[in-house]
Amino acid sequence: MLDKWIKTILAITGLFILLSLNNSQARAENSWGFGTDIGFLADTADDTVFSLSFQGDYFLHSEFSIGPQLIITPGGDLTQITFAGIARYHIPLGSVSLIPFGGLGFVYADYESGRRDDDDASYIFPFGATAAFHISRKVSLASTLIFTFQDLDLNNRRNSDNFNIGLLFGFRFHP
Repeated sequence: MLDKWIKTILAITGLFILLSLNNSQARAENSWGFGTDIGFLADTADDTVFSLSFQGDYFLHSEFSIGPQLIITPGGDLTQITFAGIARYHIPLGSVSLIPFGGLGFVYADYESGRRDDDDASYIFPFGATAAFHISRKVSLASTLIFTFQDLDLNNRRNSDNFNIGLLFGFRFHP
């Protein structure tokens, strides 16, 4: 099963690289942006938990970017680390940009309850939208609503471990 997911991710990554190499105009505009957020994930194995998010954006075109996203949930009884490849489409609306996104990745969760310790790893499908409020040409305040689907199997779960909703606030730094 894991072998199938690795092959799929490698094929998608190869396709994105091939598309970026064939477009000479986009190559001249390519550059990296990054962002960081703080917020919470609801409906996890430990109910609602504090989260940190870090992401990179490699712009293939002025409105389209791809990049990694790392979400770390370090608090309480649950430690969860999510890493995903995300595609984003940037829609400028004056001083605000609406950025719908979706991706594919992996999640690792370690849940400790008393003397029992349970952990699991799974695939993850994150999607959602970010509203970026431009402070300057290079910096934006961001608010992100993220939905994630995964297949975690933890014995001590209080809620469903297959779907989480997150609300994050942070900054975006543009190229």
